[in-house]
Amino acid sequence: NFYTILGVVCITAATILFITPALPYLWYRINGNAVENELTNITTPIEASPTQDSSDEVSEVDLPPIDPSLPNINTIIIPSIGVNSEIYEGENAKEALEKGPWRVDDFGTPEDPFPIIIAAHRFGYIHWSNEFRRLSSFYNLPKTNVGDTIEIIWNQRKYEYKIYDAKDGNSIETYEADLILYTCRLFNSPVRVFRYAERT
Repeated sequence: NFYTILGVVCITAATILFITPALPYLWYRINGNAVENELTNITTPIEASPTQDSSDEVSEVDLPPIDPSLPNINTIIIPSIGVNSEIYEGENAKEALEKGPWRVDDFGTPEDPFPIIIAAHRFGYIHWSNEFRRLSSFYNLPKTNVGDTIEIIWNQRKYEYKIYDAKDGNSIETYEADLILYTCRLFNSPVRVFRYAERT
């Protein structure tokens, strides 16, 4: 009896481990609206853009030196989860998010004294390859921790950031961060995963 139970437990555990990576693919095959739901959750306004009072002084950003050896493509790199992708821009969030991480255009760039906000699909599209999903989605963003580093290559300058807060919620809690990353928590839920980072 012991070996029978042990065998059933092992087979069940192996089946779960085998099926888990395939769940996004199965879900999108069964539910044709899944991508649209995720897209809506990502692009629904996270909150009104912070306003800059005309009387406030805007400090200049300390720009790192231009490094000709860096790529000309604006890139986000999150070493702890293997993300290394071009940052896409544009007012059409749907088109940008299908290509990879999207910089929310109402907010700043690394060259501005305003927060940068970058969003990406967590589960993405069924036609994405496993390699593309690993490099360009925020599927593993929930696995990032306080202290993890993020690099942004922007106009051949390298900016480095460190995560100082990790939260789940429906909207951004603070605009004091230099960089805010977010994605959906679940397939069909308004809850989002947020990571707040400061420049180092």
